[in-house]
Amino acid sequence: MLSAHPEAGALLVLLLLAGAAAASDIRAMIIPDAVNLLILVTGLGASIILGTVEPVSALAGALLGGGLLLGVRWAFRARRGYHGLGLGDVKFVTAAATWTGLEGLAPMLLLASLSALAYMGGRRLLDAGFDTGGRIPFGPFLALGTAAVAALQIGSGTSVLDLIDRALG
Repeated sequence: MLSAHPEAGALLVLLLLAGAAAASDIRAMIIPDAVNLLILVTGLGASIILGTVEPVSALAGALLGGGLLLGVRWAFRARRGYHGLGLGDVKFVTAAATWTGLEGLAPMLLLASLSALAYMGGRRLLDAGFDTGGRIPFGPFLALGTAAVAALQIGSGTSVLDLIDRALG
């Protein structure tokens, strides 16, 4: 069945790997390198086989996404004196951007960030003792953003920016 629908198979692979990354981050605040490597390799493979994301865009997204989050990690450490973003998160974005491409990188990071902020706000409203300055795993939110953007792009056969442009224009 999945061989007749390579898009569905590819999306299933991404969902399983992103879910594994999210579960590990929730459980141990670590996203395993092996999972990130599998996301990277399968993302590059999907870009070649499916063509939804061009391989050049997949690589450019990985380089820009990883570099951007590494810069955020460095700037946070310089300002606050401790790391506010784990290297697993940086590696996850590097790998995940092969699925979203350069065009889907900003929407993926926006969805991840907004969902993390909504979670923090909701926890604060429901639990007055919740420490909003405490550590939370960012991997589940990155997984959500990645899965949403990749699903939109794979399902529509076009970039998420084109979808947004059509919706607004």
